[in-house]
Formats: sequence, C-alpha cells, structure tokens
Amino acid sequence: ATPAPAPVAPVAAPAAPTNRAIAIRDIDREMTNLSNDIAQSHARLQAITGMVLEQSGGGAQLIIEHQNQMGATFRLVRATYSLDGAPIATRVDENGSLADQQGFPVFNGRVSSGEHSVTVSLEYQGNGYGIFSYIRGYTFRSRSVQNFTVPEGRALRLTVVGYERGGATAAIEDRPAIRYESGEMTLQAAQALVSAAQPAQGTSGAQGAQPARTP
Repeated sequence: ATPAPAPVAPVAAPAAPTNRAIAIRDIDREMTNLSNDIAQSHARLQAITGMVLEQSGGGAQLIIEHQNQMGATFRLVRATYSLDGAPIATRVDENGSLADQQGFPVFNGRVSSGEHSVTVSLEYQGNGYGIFSYIRGYTFRSRSVQNFTVPEGRALRLTVVGYERGGATAAIEDRPAIRYESGEMTLQAAQALVSAAQPAQGTSGAQGAQPARTP
C-alpha cells in the first residue's frame, strides 16, 4: 500500500507588532518632534541674541560646518549638533543623499564672546563589501565634545570633520572618529564667506565645508 502523505503544517501568519514595539516607535517619534521644537526655539533665541549683539556693536560670530571624510564603508545617516548644551541642528538621511554630501553648514550666528562648547553625535550605517560585507546593516556611532573660545569682535570658523582613523589595521568599530579645525577671521570676512556660500547651497543643497583658514 502507498503510504499516506505527511500532513502539511499550516504557515503561521506574520506576527503583528506588539504593543511594546508600537509604544517604542511612538516614543521615538515624540522625542524627534521634541528635539526639533527645542532646536527651533534655540534658533529663535540665537537670532534675538544676535540682533541685540549686532545693534550694540558687541559680541562675536560663530560659523560651524560639517565635513564628511568617511570612506564608502560607512554611510552617514544622522548628525546631531548641540551648542552649549542646546540642540542647534539635526540632519537625517531620508533619501540616501546625506552620505553623498562632502559637507554642509551647521550654524552661523552672533554669539557672546568667550568659552563655548559643541557636542557632536554622528551615526553611520555599515556599507561593507568583500571581506567587510558582514557589517551591512550594522550601526556605528561616534560622539565628541569640543571646547573653544570665540574672541570679542571677531568670527570663529569651526569645521567638524568625520573621518576614518587607524587605517586597515584598526578594528572596524574603532574607525569612525571626529576631529576639529578652526580659524579666526574678521566679521566682514565671515559675512563674505557666508554670502559666497549661499549660491552654492541653492544649487547643490549643501555647502562643502573646507578647512578653516585665518585670512
């Protein structure tokens, strides 16, 4: 007699998102919205401060730029900046173009002279190939805090550079790093620099940040 075929097990339907997963997603969305609100409020406060300083003839100017020198193994998907503890800029890779930008402006405005600090958080998506193909889908983060001084009546240009350190012998998780380049300039030179960059931003959507130089 021919044996009866084995019964076929029913295919389980994909599990619906759990209440916990939905709650985490909602919390993440609310935190993003809150961060954007804080950044907008701080930007308005900076604008008011800048107007007051400009009218009084005091203060100084700060220009912060981001420069991406990471190789193809890492794709920048998120960049977050804070000035003196307050959020000033967040860039998120929504269409895959953020990692292709050599650089972009972060902040430009009047600030009080003296000591300040910038906090930078960069998030990368692994984009390995060949022997490094295993890192695809992995997330790598680098974070740094830098103190600096803005001189009275002058402008400081601060370039934040995301780069790979250590070369081929370094562990893949230790390669994302941050360094800083800065230079002083006159307020007039800073205004000319910003004005010259605006047409380029309108054409390409991002300004390529160059190493800061003192005129």
